[in-house]
Amino acid sequence: MQYSAAIITLLTTFSLFPVTIGRGLDGHGSHTHSSITLGKRDNSPSLSHNGKPSSIQNANGTRVTVDSPTIQQRDISPPASRNGKLSFTQSTSVTRVTINNPPINLLTVELISDLHEFLLWTQPGFGKTTPKVVIFSSAVPDFFISHFDLSNLVTSAGQTALAQLITCGRLLQSVTSTIFIAEVNGRTFGGGQELSSQMDMRFAGPRATVSQYENSVGFVAQAGGQIFLGSIIGKARALEHLLASQRINAQQGTDLGLFNNNYRDEATLRREVDGLAARIGLFPQAALNNTKFSLTFLSPTPQQLDEQIVTFSPIGAMPESQEAIREVISGSDQSLNDYEKNIPNSVVLSLYTQELSAMADGGRNVLDAVSGANGMSGWWRHDY
Repeated sequence: MQYSAAIITLLTTFSLFPVTIGRGLDGHGSHTHSSITLGKRDNSPSLSHNGKPSSIQNANGTRVTVDSPTIQQRDISPPASRNGKLSFTQSTSVTRVTINNPPINLLTVELISDLHEFLLWTQPGFGKTTPKVVIFSSAVPDFFISHFDLSNLVTSAGQTALAQLITCGRLLQSVTSTIFIAEVNGRTFGGGQELSSQMDMRFAGPRATVSQYENSVGFVAQAGGQIFLGSIIGKARALEHLLASQRINAQQGTDLGLFNNNYRDEATLRREVDGLAARIGLFPQAALNNTKFSLTFLSPTPQQLDEQIVTFSPIGAMPESQEAIREVISGSDQSLNDYEKNIPNSVVLSLYTQELSAMADGGRNVLDAVSGANGMSGWWRHDY
């Protein structure tokens, strides 16, 4: 797990510090790199007038079109998923992205690469039309997006994927011309929850369960999950969830503000999310861009996220963290089984057996504090 220096190098490669990514057109029609400087808020929006195309300004001063009134220009599709982990359904202004990496939508090198490539494609460019709304959903029953592939943490491919995963989170924030919605109707753990928490909205179905369980393994959520969770549900509640490696179901998440809303069945969830996305998609993209951009001050800054990575990366190199990861991989096999389904309690049980057995009640009270007899801890049951 010695990835502190290596990951910083890769983060520079994937634009987590002020470097250029993507390609655009300069004023003379020549290709040039267009900057997204993630060390500052980079999109300065302008409003449309009389239905004319509008633009936003990238960090290098280049203005790129974000809005056009002609429906024909909206009818575009993203490039095919290179590894086949994503499929796309395109309407006039909305793109539905369906994640399909069975059996648990594990964040493998291939899935992360496809997500990274797609999100790079959503960046606006001169003469380029991008979706007003993107909905992320899952084709895998009971899983939205699972955790990072732990078996790849120490490989060069895994290090590259981790850097791409972090960049994906930044793109969800910096691409202000597109609204990103998570349609969650299954488990989303670890890195999957980090991505979800950085989307603009989250809606839950009856099977939605989330957990940022990294503390139980001995490391931290460094792809933005910790700091974004705090900005969404508040410091004290985020600390309880993170420090105790708890899990949150659909109703609890809605009560906390983590989910915008939750629905009783999958059909209602999809209908409501589709309806909201279609309504948003009616409106001029410049106005949507301006609104999303104006609220970026409520999110953690790129500098804060960079500092978290540099500060916390060495924690994963500690011997106890490495040993815990080996235990989790051995117990779960990162496949569809009870261990994966019952994260984080399964992790706590497997890593802290001796400590639990030494307690007077065999650790039952501790396990209840993680997820409770009804799937929640004591205060999650409170009305507030």
